[in-house]
This record gives sequence, structure tokens and C-alpha cells, in this order.
Amino acid sequence: EKTTEALIFPRYHQLDCVREILTAVKADGTGKNYLVQHSAGSGKSNTIAWLSHKLASLYQKDSDTNRLFDSIIVVTDRRILDSQLQNTIKQFEQVEGVVRPIDIDSKQLKTALESGKDIIISTLQKFPVIAKNMINLKGRKFAVIIDEAHSSQSGESSKHLKEVLSVNLEEAEKEDAKEFEFDLEDEVTEEIITRGKQA
Repeated sequence: EKTTEALIFPRYHQLDCVREILTAVKADGTGKNYLVQHSAGSGKSNTIAWLSHKLASLYQKDSDTNRLFDSIIVVTDRRILDSQLQNTIKQFEQVEGVVRPIDIDSKQLKTALESGKDIIISTLQKFPVIAKNMINLKGRKFAVIIDEAHSSQSGESSKHLKEVLSVNLEEAEKEDAKEFEFDLEDEVTEEIITRGKQA
């Protein structure tokens, strides 16, 4: 079987986006949120692929011996793993096994998180199943890239994703008693207002 390789150069907005996020993450460390908006057809999958691979080998300082993130988790909120996104990220892979698509079940996701795979691609819906069983993740750091901003990112699925990755089970149980609601539009509006005041 014949395979071909193509050299892909990022477009300006893709390169700018990846560089800005890497600069911000190096300066701010972990635990921050960043919003990226791409219009239709502007190469969002490539931006996600470049960003995930760069984050997987990111050190906060040149003298650091440990990477800033143990794993990069790319989450799509479509119930079936987006094959275009999965293939794009896989094509940027330089070493076999760096990218781990979770395309079977939640057990596969649990194993990938526990073994510290570099880049894990999964659907949002697989996280609730493993939310209460991830004690082994304590002390790990993850960069989470969420593809698309559909309504399924609000409510229960988003809550369970946060539970798994924070591994704070006591807080998770307290949260179960409360009504959880994340409104993306409100979050974006608040961010725009905040940036407008700073300008």
C-alpha cells in the first residue's frame, strides 16, 4: 500500500492562535480557560491538531524536567467520535502511539487516562461512566481542548467531565445535590464585557 506525505503550512490565524495560547499557558500555568472562535471552513481541526501536539511537549520553563501537562484531552460533544478531527490529529503524529482515539467504550478512556497517554481524543458522553472511579488521577495535570460549543456541554455531561479531571470526589458529591447549569452564551458575553472594560 502506497502512502504519501504532505507538508502543511498553517494559515496565519491558525499559527497566531496556537502561538498565543502557548505563550499564555507558559505565563499563566495550568488552571486557566481560553476561548477560540473559528468561522466555518477556517481550519479548526488543524488548529486543534497543532495545539494538542504542541501542548503535549510543552515545558513551562526551559529548565523544567517535567512537561506542564501529563495528557492532552481533546473532547468532541458529538456522540460519535468525529472522524475528521480524529484523523487530522492522528496525521500530525510523529511517533506511533502518541494519539489515542477513544472509539470503543468508557473502559478504554479510563485506561488511557490512567496510563497517561499523550493525546486522548474522546466524546463528552463517555466521561459520566468513569466519574467516580478515577482515584489514580490524583496529582495529574490535563489540558482539555473542547471541540465545538454545542448545548451538550452544559449540564450533566460537562459536570462529570470536571469531576473526573479534578478527582475531587467530595466536591463532586456536594455538587450532585445542587442544580448545575453552564450557559456558554452567558460565559461568552461575560468574557466580551470583561475584555471590553480592559481595552
